[in-house]
Amino acid sequence: MADETKKNAPGNGATEIDNEDFQSVLRALLAAYQPVLKQELELAGNPAELSKQAEAGPPSCADEIARANQVFGAFFTEEVALRMLPQEARKILGPVEQWRWCLQHIRCCIIFGWLVCRGPRNFRAFSYYLYEYWICVRQTLGTPVSSPPTPQERADFGVLVEELAGAFKPYLTDQLATVEFVAGIPDEIINGTIDCREGLEEACEIFERLLTPRTAEALLGKDAFTSHSKAPAFWFCRCWCLCAICFGCCLARARSLRDVWWCLVYFFRCLRRCFGPLTCNLTAPQGCVAETASPALGAYTVEVHGTASGGTFNHYILEWSTDDIVYNATDFIYPPLPPGNPGPGTAPVFNGLLADFNTTYKDPGTYYIRMTVVSNTQAQQQCKIHFQLFKKDVRILGVDNYFNLDTGWTDPAAKFVESVPALCSRPASVSEVSFGDCLSVQGGAWVGGCSNAKIKSYFLHYKPGFESNCASGGWTQFWEIDYVTPGQYRFVNMRTGTSYLTANWGPDCFIPSLASLCAPFTKSEPNSLLYPACWQSNLGGCNLNGLYTFRLTVLDTNGVTYCDTQSLWIDNKYPCGAIRIDAVPKCADLFVSQFAHPPDCGNPWALPLSGIAFDPLIDEFALPTRPNDNFDYYYVEVEKQGGPTIQIPIPGAGFDPMHPCFYGTSRVGDPLHHCASSVCDPNNLDPGAVFGTLANFDLRAVDPLCSKSILWGPIDPKFTIARGDCCVYVFKVWVYDRTIRPGGQHSVYGYGDWPVKICNDLSS
Repeated sequence: MADETKKNAPGNGATEIDNEDFQSVLRALLAAYQPVLKQELELAGNPAELSKQAEAGPPSCADEIARANQVFGAFFTEEVALRMLPQEARKILGPVEQWRWCLQHIRCCIIFGWLVCRGPRNFRAFSYYLYEYWICVRQTLGTPVSSPPTPQERADFGVLVEELAGAFKPYLTDQLATVEFVAGIPDEIINGTIDCREGLEEACEIFERLLTPRTAEALLGKDAFTSHSKAPAFWFCRCWCLCAICFGCCLARARSLRDVWWCLVYFFRCLRRCFGPLTCNLTAPQGCVAETASPALGAYTVEVHGTASGGTFNHYILEWSTDDIVYNATDFIYPPLPPGNPGPGTAPVFNGLLADFNTTYKDPGTYYIRMTVVSNTQAQQQCKIHFQLFKKDVRILGVDNYFNLDTGWTDPAAKFVESVPALCSRPASVSEVSFGDCLSVQGGAWVGGCSNAKIKSYFLHYKPGFESNCASGGWTQFWEIDYVTPGQYRFVNMRTGTSYLTANWGPDCFIPSLASLCAPFTKSEPNSLLYPACWQSNLGGCNLNGLYTFRLTVLDTNGVTYCDTQSLWIDNKYPCGAIRIDAVPKCADLFVSQFAHPPDCGNPWALPLSGIAFDPLIDEFALPTRPNDNFDYYYVEVEKQGGPTIQIPIPGAGFDPMHPCFYGTSRVGDPLHHCASSVCDPNNLDPGAVFGTLANFDLRAVDPLCSKSILWGPIDPKFTIARGDCCVYVFKVWVYDRTIRPGGQHSVYGYGDWPVKICNDLSS
């Protein structure tokens, strides 16, 4: 449809002039132009009036739109519209009452094309006229756009601008390529390949890419789209509108009535193509085709292009095969994209995107694509195409076997997240996680399928901060795997998505002389000589703490590189914990009577427990929120020698003895040294380290008579000591952060004990 201008250039003949319908429409079009031409002619003979009107102000956007409505409102009547349609179209469409909604907004389509093509338009101006077009269509449907637009209407117009951007971009890309490579243009102009009609069809190509099913829903509104899309004439209306837009564009560029005449010829021919025979034509993919990552679809895909159209088009179906015998209708994602639908394709396509072929889990090799176009009245048509699938499974999917990415692996800004459960007064949340110590990286590192290209090497680098540009500077390499031996190529298998990218070559166990070396190794997966390993990220001090980006780069045997990036938080700062009883030295005797004031069971006998429960911010200069604020909780316990262990309630806001919290979710104290490369030593802390209150132990818990009075009980009787006896008790603090480390999903640290001998010296 977009090539009408070239295919129907003057000189090819125009048989439409013998058609009474054409002559009638031509007369109506000329009659619509006459008042405008008359006004202009009168101004040409009256300079004073021309000056008066010009001095009143330059032409405005409102004047331009008013002129369009003046001309095309008079021209595009229902009688004119019906005369444009081929006789066979009128029979197929049935009574006009069934599709008058379509007829009424074709005038909007003509005006849209006329306004856009009246002068050079950049993308922003194009978007403005798209807004006016949207308003016009909604008005004709009886659902005018609100003033101001509702949130849903704003969302619909946002979709229209997004689709326009996608339709406009190929034009910009082509123009950029043209100005970058100008060497052949002089010869093309001299030999006549480039003439005054060059580029006239490009506007129609933009319009054709713009009118997608997603655009149709946003243009009409969801309810109107749902209602009208069920009608047999719905997708003819799309074709008619496209012809009308190109007709309006042609008229805007007309320099004479002769040009206007030819524009009408093209319009008639375009409409007849809408009711042409059923067409099935696949144009892509062909040859060696590399799959591409689609963040919107969350998959690796190959685009399928072609034409599926015809006067009584109903739908089209795509199928794939690896042997051209057995075909499968799965794995095609049909427009509108995103989000896509499983098919079949219900809108005709003219040399455009038919569907995305999901190749994420497909092996490399030859694939056949078959399309079947189905009509309401004509025999279905089939066509085929085949191509070689080139796989690029270059992905970082996990760290330390943690794979939970919030927006999927195709999003360069995806984050590793976890659900943090509610704890005491702290609400549940979803937060980004951090990793520390010796890090393993999982993903895929494999290319191949055609052009004799296969993997040669892959590399892992890191860089501070978030980075999605693989070509930027500042990367530091920390891993390299080179494929150099036949054995390594024989068992290359890094395409599972969960393969260890941090791996080392092991011996080839299929070679008898090396079999004895294989026993110590544990393979990461079958058919691989790569064995799991990890990279020590803890360089000591404050190195490698904060937000970083990992880059995976794959080099193939043709010298081509492929890459993927993934950001993550690295935490090599350890929590610190220490506990002490200020009232009693370590290993000294503690007498219950010194704290039982009064010594009855009705009041707590508080023993303050001091200490540190601290986890430093990963990045001291970043905001104190997760994951940078990585502190999770601490708890305090006391163990009776040879007896049970109990946890001690943690004081806090709203402490309720009937419903105590045994976990502290706020830091206590500060060890001062925040960049220790290992767990802090509670016996060798900085002299200035700050201690705070961890908890208060109720000594009634050790008394067999008063332990029953503790509201947060019950206390195991074996934990108590008879009055007059002594026993050793050990107080401990445990501190947790939320960093994933090789030893477990989250860190747990137990620190220096504070043993004391408690003597229950109360009288019986």
